[in-house]
Parts: sequence; structure tokens; C-alpha cells
Amino acid sequence: MSSETPREIRHVALLDLTGAGAAEALNGVRRISHVATILAHESLLARLSSIEMDHVAAVVPIPEGSQVRVLSGQLVLSGEALANPNTDQEAVLVIAGQLVLTTPVERVGYKQLIIMGQLLAPMGSETAIGAGLSRMGGQVQFYPYTPGASVRALTGSIRLSGAELANPTGQPGDILLAVGQLVIEDVPEQIGYQSIVAVGQVLAPRAGQAALAGRLLPLVGQAVYYTAPPRLFEGTETFYGAYFELLDEPITLVLDGTFTFDDDIAIDVFKDRVAGIVFDGTLLAPRRLVPLLQARTLARDGTITATDAAR
Repeated sequence: MSSETPREIRHVALLDLTGAGAAEALNGVRRISHVATILAHESLLARLSSIEMDHVAAVVPIPEGSQVRVLSGQLVLSGEALANPNTDQEAVLVIAGQLVLTTPVERVGYKQLIIMGQLLAPMGSETAIGAGLSRMGGQVQFYPYTPGASVRALTGSIRLSGAELANPTGQPGDILLAVGQLVIEDVPEQIGYQSIVAVGQVLAPRAGQAALAGRLLPLVGQAVYYTAPPRLFEGTETFYGAYFELLDEPITLVLDGTFTFDDDIAIDVFKDRVAGIVFDGTLLAPRRLVPLLQARTLARDGTITATDAAR
């Protein structure tokens, strides 16, 4: 009887079993749990089928002997990256994270293109990507593009001043591609981009709405116009009454995570200091504050829950 201790593979975004030691890596594994994507050569599929799995989104078979290139995380590349010039044309490209392309794709030079994450590409790439795509368990989106335009791609949590939107070192035909939450901190006097393409939520001053009209193109998400300066918070935090009492002027609360509002918050102070709320996540508050939070919310993706109901 084997003395090998049973093992479990769990909580992995990408399990790559295409390497030389993949079969040995599965020795003793009895369970695979909470894995987004498994890449495995076809010869390993029977072995994998004997292992108990739960919450595994996809098992992607890879042709035997194929070299596999995996792009994970968040990357910004030109469209030529998919052409795979002067390398193995039998290779397989797997996009397991978020790939942003700043120029059109003219051809896909891989034997297989597998998208298990998100691919953002300029319009004009549809034919090449469609012809080269072998499997998709993620998302492909095409953003407006003018031939010859220079694309400036920004990712993550993005904060720009109105002066930066003037694009002083660029050209009027440039495209600003914002992937993530974009916060425009003050009123832009001049927009120096042909278009601002947003993949995510945009917060902009209401006084700048006219200047942004026709230039701001939310591809995913929405544009929220605020009247009071935004304060951004991420993660987990508790707000107490003293915080709002210390504010000198009204603010817009921008929240991403789980936030608790303490019972010592006075309704009249909150009404005076919070002009709007934009949140993604969960807000917990005393029942008496819940209607006020709902009334002040400008945009939401999540829940507002009374603390007594949350227990």
C-alpha cells in the first residue's frame, strides 16, 4: 500500500500542467479545488479525469508537443505581439490575464489562440482575432480606433487632472485608453485626445460634462458626474462620526470593498458632508442610516445592509 500522503491543489487561478514534470507533479494529488483554468497536454487528460474536482472553471487540452506561451497578469503590448514573427508557428498562446493591445492585430501567428482572460484590441482586429481564435472562456472587446492613432493605455486605479487631459506632449488624434476606475480630479479646460475610451467606471466633475461630451466613451461601466471632490477608499474600513465632522467641505465617497458606518454618525452631519456615494462591494450601517446611504448613492455594484440584519 502506498504511504504517499494525499494532496490537494486549491485556490489557484491558473494550473499549468504543460511542463516536462507535469505528470510527476500530480503524484499523490487526490483533489483539485477552486481553480479557474487547468492547462494540460492531451496525454494527461485521462489522469486528470481520475482526480476529484470541484469549482474548476475549465480544463483546456493542449496538443502534444506544442510549446505553450502563457500571458498572465495585466499586460500592454502592440498588436504585433500576436503575429509571433520568426518563432515557432506551432506554438499555443494562452491569455490567462488581461492583455491590452494598442495597435490593430493583422494576423495571429500561433497554432492556437486560447483566451481564458480578457483581451482588449482596437477595432480593425476583429477578422484576424476571429480567424486565429481556437477557444474562448473569457472576453474579447474591441475599442474605437482610428488608423494611425497613438494609443496611451493606463491601467489600474487611475487619477488624472484636467490639465493632463489636455495631452500637452501628444497629438490631437491620440486615444486615451483607461482600463480600470478613472477619476478626473478637476474640470478639464481642454481635451487633447480624439477620444477617451474607458473600460471601467469613470468619475468626473459635473462642471466638465460639456467638455467631455462626445470624447468620453465608456466601453464598460458608466460615467458618474460628481459635484463634490471624491475621496477614494479600498479594502475594509469603519467610518465614525468624527470623520465626517472633521471634513471642511462636502465630499463624494468612492468605496471599493466592505465598509461599516458606525452608530455614532449623526444624520444631519452626514447629509451636510456627503454629497454622493459610489461603491463596489458592501456597506454596513445602522438601520436609521440605510435610507440616507441609498439616497446619496450615485452608482453601485453591491449591497447596502442594516447591521442588525447582517448579524
